[in-house]
Amino acid sequence: MNLKLAHVGDLIGMHFNIPYYQRGYRWETKQVLDLLDDLFKFKQDNQKSGPFYCLQPLVVCKNQDLSNDNTVVFDVIDGQQRLTTLFLLLGYLRRPAFELRYERAVKGEEGSTLWENGRLDYKVLQSLSDEEMANNPDYFYMKQAMDCINEWFEEKRKKKPLIEDLMKNVLIDSDYSKGDVPFYEMSEDKNTNHIDVRFIWYEDEVVGGSSIDTFKRLNYGKTPLTSTELIKALLLQCDIYKDRRTEMKQIAFRMSTEWDVMEKALQDDFMWSMLFPLKYDKASRIGLVLSFVSRELLEKHGIEVKASEDDKDYDYLVFNKYIEQEVQNNRQYDEVVKDLWANIQDIYAVFRSWFEDRELYHLTGLYLTLLRKTSKEHLQILRTLVAEFKSNNRQSYIDNVLKKNIGDLIRINKSESDDLGEHPFENLYYGKFSSKIVKILLTYNVDVTMKHGQDRAYFPFKFYQDTTPSLEHIHPQSLHDEDIDFVTRCRWFKDKCAELSADDLKDEELKSAVAGLQSVLYLSADEEDEKKSDDAKKSLKEKSERYTANEYEYGQMLKVIDDHFNELADIDEKELHNISNMALVDGITNTRLGNGLLNTKRSVLQKVSEEYDSTDGGKGACVYMGTWKVFNKEYVPDAADLRFWTKIDRKNYLKALKTTYDEYTK
Repeated sequence: MNLKLAHVGDLIGMHFNIPYYQRGYRWETKQVLDLLDDLFKFKQDNQKSGPFYCLQPLVVCKNQDLSNDNTVVFDVIDGQQRLTTLFLLLGYLRRPAFELRYERAVKGEEGSTLWENGRLDYKVLQSLSDEEMANNPDYFYMKQAMDCINEWFEEKRKKKPLIEDLMKNVLIDSDYSKGDVPFYEMSEDKNTNHIDVRFIWYEDEVVGGSSIDTFKRLNYGKTPLTSTELIKALLLQCDIYKDRRTEMKQIAFRMSTEWDVMEKALQDDFMWSMLFPLKYDKASRIGLVLSFVSRELLEKHGIEVKASEDDKDYDYLVFNKYIEQEVQNNRQYDEVVKDLWANIQDIYAVFRSWFEDRELYHLTGLYLTLLRKTSKEHLQILRTLVAEFKSNNRQSYIDNVLKKNIGDLIRINKSESDDLGEHPFENLYYGKFSSKIVKILLTYNVDVTMKHGQDRAYFPFKFYQDTTPSLEHIHPQSLHDEDIDFVTRCRWFKDKCAELSADDLKDEELKSAVAGLQSVLYLSADEEDEKKSDDAKKSLKEKSERYTANEYEYGQMLKVIDDHFNELADIDEKELHNISNMALVDGITNTRLGNGLLNTKRSVLQKVSEEYDSTDGGKGACVYMGTWKVFNKEYVPDAADLRFWTKIDRKNYLKALKTTYDEYTK
């Protein structure tokens, strides 16, 4: 292997090819910015940081098919992310660059061995349409990187008007001199004293092998290129077909395109959260499909792999062993690959069919979200579901597999039923049975969304899985509850006071109770501030101690306020914690809702929902459809008073919950 240092200037005019099996361009904005910032800092501080900025290794080997007497083309085995970003940066700076070809971008059925087919053009990349980017993940990330580079220079130009010249000089020293002989054939570097950017250049001398051999040897076991990328390399390599390379490259191109389609589809958070409600530790989501197929290979073909299932390269080892085993049994390599590819597509097609069927989407996502097993168990559960799906008709699968399994997970068991009495569902209460109520309310919200066909809404499983589910008391909890900490009680007291009207305060007992509590429970802005001043801390402590010293007296005053609102809602202390007074939200929204009445909480939900929509999920929260029905009082048509969760509201809501529960547990 030939090891050298290569200046960026050395690469100008060279020809590089990114093979099919390579990972596509996937740098995010942060990685592009990190590189730009590092280069800028190096130029600003080069006397301290050394004579040159060294990029990670660029591993290449000569491509025999694309090279000729006049042109040498190198396959890039490692370093394509930085090389592509450097190509885009040089394009922005209008500097001469090297030529870069992506085999994944080759078009047409012929000419795949022609250098021009698939070669990147910076001006063409600038003019890409949204549709072209959407259909090619590489182009999407390249365009994103180009926008990032442009914005970075615009920002820097405000303080450094000559930033372009500075970055040109850091990439290629102004005194750089290119020789007549390619740098990799030179014994001496005449530009060694320059302050510039360089690569560590590894050139692999391929004799009787191929670039795929170098790829596997160098990348085996590395985190960025684990099983998924190595399996892709196994399936898409063409170098082994000595007399059929052109034909096999056409097939590999088609497979590569189909691979990208699957990978892109699995990036859809709605589809992915339906399938995998857990933290995923693989680099690519298509790895789930590959893991699925590898388990089938193990089961059907008796493959033995000397590695643990927890090994990062386990799936690759299974695929590789299977291919070796089949080839030894006199099967053609391309036939084995064809069968494997059919299996991969078959599994993906099942997942896709679930996603495109709204009922299957909701029931699959609900079942797997309720279940929440470990990754290893989850994979086996998915395999079981696929087997059941293939062996049943659609309705039988829905009724006898999905709904039955969901029912088993939400059903009130005998022990719980004994504790709850004659009407267990109607008696479910907050506290001891909170986890059961959460499962039932999740099922209800998913079911409501599934059956709401007007706008083809989809339940947001990802949001639910990424947040902490929480039970919200629809009619507010009692102020005199013993388990509330002092600051929370103060906040709730302020919420309740805000709900009182002038007519309410005509009640002398209520008015007296509010006045008596003001001095101890009403906190100033400084006292509520998380970063309290010393005076505010002292005042808060004094109020807390005064409340504790007179807790019974103040508790009676709080009870007057609670009784006033409970009477208007016609609710008693037992009903307050019943399932009929519970709605499902996320933990952060629960805190924001406070302890106000229905109309106040409705306004808060409207705000967090608008924040969520306007920031594409960056702020606020997704409000579930069943929860919206509660706070919009949709269970009593033409309700007169929108402030209170009344007895008829609770009765109709409980009936709707019970109907859903019975449908799944029958």
